[in-house]
This record gives sequence, structure tokens and C-alpha cells, in this order.
Amino acid sequence: MMLFRVIWRFILLLLHTLGGIWLSLRIHKRKAPDGVSYPDPQPVANWSARLLKILGVEVVVHGKIPGETGLVVANHVSWLDIPVINSLTGAAFLSKNSIRYWPVIGWFAIASGTLFIRRGNHEAKRISAAIATRLNEDRRMAIFPEGTTSDGRKVRRFFPRLFSAAIDTGKPVIPVALCYRVSGQPDTLVPYTPGRSFFYILVGILARRKSEVHVCFSSILTSTEYDRKGLAEASRNIIQAALEDPSLT
Repeated sequence: MMLFRVIWRFILLLLHTLGGIWLSLRIHKRKAPDGVSYPDPQPVANWSARLLKILGVEVVVHGKIPGETGLVVANHVSWLDIPVINSLTGAAFLSKNSIRYWPVIGWFAIASGTLFIRRGNHEAKRISAAIATRLNEDRRMAIFPEGTTSDGRKVRRFFPRLFSAAIDTGKPVIPVALCYRVSGQPDTLVPYTPGRSFFYILVGILARRKSEVHVCFSSILTSTEYDRKGLAEASRNIIQAALEDPSLT
């Protein structure tokens, strides 16, 4: 039964990936006069939701999904975080440049209008300006301020500089806590921690009957009331408190 599940889901995933490539090509033909592409977020969000369904990932939402545009900040556990957040918010992402070349997730990232960050001088300044431009266009942008993934139980320190764009544009910050569960227990497969590969996690998810992710929306932060450090600390505290909620255990 497990082998059949893996094969069937893998076939559906391949077909869905081809659909994602076609969607990406269609989206990137629609460019503004200045050459910058601002894709409609809804088709990509629908693609993300379908991807999660194929993988057997149930999304459980806690709280109300905000209607405001702003900077979405979340704890980072897995590559699954990206389609999970996108399916609910339609947000584009800030991601390391290597993600561009990943199968499935890379094509999705390009189609959703991801900003790719490279190592180098003045990169942080460029990225902050690019995020601010998106926010001023009333686009939701999502970032993972930890800068790396964790096991999902504790939230690492947030890098304050990533919050500059929200302050510069006066857009709110929307903290989102991601908590993965399987059979009511913390999910030890999904975290993209050292020693884990994309395909190891993917095959494990395909083999399962069901995975579960709890997505917690709490207080929205008014960016103009904080400096960068204060905004980073307030966001981290909200997310950590959500992860410690007894209802998630």
C-alpha cells in the first residue's frame, strides 16, 4: 500500500510540476513596461494548495488570515514552508539564490516572484530596497528572519536588518508560526536540518498517509512603532509563544 501511495503521488507530482512550469512561462510573459514582472499571486497560491494536497499535507489554520498587505515573517523549518505560506497569503519570498535551481520548489519560487539573495557587498541594501518596492506595490512579501532552518521547536534569533523595508514603507509585519505534526507528535521528518536532503524529505512525505502543519496567525505589528531590533524581537516573541500553545500538542 505504501509503495502504491508513493508511486501514485509521484506521478501526480510530476504532472503538477509540468503544470507549474507552464504556469511559470505564462506568468513571465506578462511584464511591466519597465521590464519588472509582478505576477498575479492567486494562480500560484492555487498551485501551492494543490501541491500540498498531492503530498498529503493538511494545513490547519489558527487565528484569522490578515487581509492587509505587509511583510510576512515566519519561523523556518522546511522547504514546505514556502508553499504552505504561499497557499494562504499569496506572498512572494526572499530566498537564497541556490533555491532557484531546485526541482519543483525552484520553479515555484520563480513563478511566485521570489527575490533571490546572493552573498556579496551591498546585497542587504539591494534586497531591502527590492522588498520595499514590492510592499509599495501592495504585494505581500515573506521572509524567514532566522536565516536558516531549525527543528521547529524553538525559534532562532531574528536578523533585524531584514525588517528595514517594513519600517521604510510603513507596512505592517505579519508574524506566522509554523508547527509540523504527525499523529499528534512533533514531525521529525520534515525539518530541513543538516544531513537531510530535499529528496529524503520528499520521499518520506510521499510515503505517509498524512502530514499536518499548523499555521498560527496572531497579532499584527505596526512597523512604525518599532526600530529594526524591536520589530525583530517582537515578531520572534509572538511566533515562539504560538509554538508553545498547548493546543498544538
